[in-house]
Amino acid sequence: MQTILDNNYLAAIYLRLSKEDGDLSTTGGKTESNSIANQRKLIEEFLKKHPEITFVQEFCDDGFTGTNFDRPDFQKMMDKIKQREINCIIVKDLSRFGRDYIESGRYLEKIFPHLGVRFIAINDNYDSAQKEQAGNEIILPFKNLINDSYARDISIKVRSNLEIKRRNGEFVGTHVVYGYQRSADDKHRLEIDKTAAAVVQRIFQMKVDGSSLGQIAKRLNEEGVPSPLEYKQLCGAKLKTSFKQQAKSEWSHVAVYRILQDEMYIGTLVQGKSTSPNYKVKTRKLKDKEEWMRTENAHEAIIPPGTFDLVQKLLHEDTRSTKEGDTVALFAGKIFCAECHSTMARKRSVISGREYVYYVCQDSGCKLRIKEQLVYDAVLAVIQSQVAMALDMERALKQLNDVSWERRELERIASGITRQEEVIAHNNQMKAMIYEDFKNEVISLEDYRIFKAEFDKNISEAKETIARLVGNRNQVKNGLTGQQSWLSQFHQYKNIQELTRRVVVYFIEKVEITTEKEVLVTLSHSDQFQAIAEFLDDYHIASKEVE
Repeated sequence: MQTILDNNYLAAIYLRLSKEDGDLSTTGGKTESNSIANQRKLIEEFLKKHPEITFVQEFCDDGFTGTNFDRPDFQKMMDKIKQREINCIIVKDLSRFGRDYIESGRYLEKIFPHLGVRFIAINDNYDSAQKEQAGNEIILPFKNLINDSYARDISIKVRSNLEIKRRNGEFVGTHVVYGYQRSADDKHRLEIDKTAAAVVQRIFQMKVDGSSLGQIAKRLNEEGVPSPLEYKQLCGAKLKTSFKQQAKSEWSHVAVYRILQDEMYIGTLVQGKSTSPNYKVKTRKLKDKEEWMRTENAHEAIIPPGTFDLVQKLLHEDTRSTKEGDTVALFAGKIFCAECHSTMARKRSVISGREYVYYVCQDSGCKLRIKEQLVYDAVLAVIQSQVAMALDMERALKQLNDVSWERRELERIASGITRQEEVIAHNNQMKAMIYEDFKNEVISLEDYRIFKAEFDKNISEAKETIARLVGNRNQVKNGLTGQQSWLSQFHQYKNIQELTRRVVVYFIEKVEITTEKEVLVTLSHSDQFQAIAEFLDDYHIASKEVE
């Protein structure tokens, strides 16, 4: 190990290039940038003219920003300096050293002088050992400030460019969501990865069929299906994770949940989920969901919107597993007490060797209970009735036009969404007006709070209505394939004789049990059936008027 002697400088060459600086070579197997090579050549020529400086080691941060000093080779160089193995640093210019005005000044004016380090920036004609250079103390801070400003301007341009690409529906992320891959023709477009997409579709289907998140993960692991991380590594992607890795990365309930709630699978490109405060701070902060950049129909969907909406509802419901198998209870999250509106829990008991299964209200003050078989029979009868109604309506609509109702319904829903958006805009405008009135002391703080609460309530209700209308729109679109009728999807249930979890979640919004043991069933497609009935009534009225 070399040690520092009097009047002998042991030098480190420091080279740096950020991605924003460009000039990176990606061809011919070349792993470093031309700019790095040019920096090295310039410094080597300088050393030939200075025999008093002995070259010790080169440190290179290729692809690292200059806006902070958290760079691997820079930190290694500082360790060598603290061990007194180096007492001289040579760089091409100050911008290669760093672009942070404050931190660069701290190193040059405090840290390096304290450690006895000579600093040389060749192109800036700066050498800390040459005190006779007039004006260095004044010029140096200005050069650092200019370098800092350059970094800020580059950051603003990069952010602006990414924002424009996001608004245009172009994919600008570093990692592609599982189930998709970058298009070979356009790296800013996504296309379906058929192998992974099949797994995504199966995960959604298992959830609709009643499997819990943990059960889905367990089944995939048992079948040897590669997890998203493992699959991407098998495909050649170089991915890093902060989590402790096992010999083989496995599916987890967290991974399954992320897939089930990701809008990307319905063709919506979701970007801009996180941001950094500024160009100097690289720590990412998650944005509120309302601030995410969403572009609908940006790529081909893997999951139909109607199925996606259904799964989102299931993720918010109580879907605890039964002891008998790997699926959730038939009516889990769907059955409530009509009296106190509490959920009802499924219970099992064995008396004199006979098993009894029933539902009981979870409110300790309510004694309501009902046999599961009574609920089962009532729900099955309602669903059979709805299927029969759907097929009758389909026959009636076929006499008109297979998709005539769908077209009118989609137009009606679009009109409803527009009205609710106008309500939101109006109430936001009113909120701004009352705030101005409050600032100008036209109204009191108490009145301002009352008015604001009312406008916020109107906005919240309008947003809930929009969400419901969007769900209805997705249900209608989900049944349309070319000229296929929305009602034709009920053909598969034409001869239904038993209930499954899939049937229950597809047909049932909720089941309420009254104190008289009546079973009240609210159907998921009630809005659509009412709209069809109104459409048929309007048609018949119009036909009679023509006659």
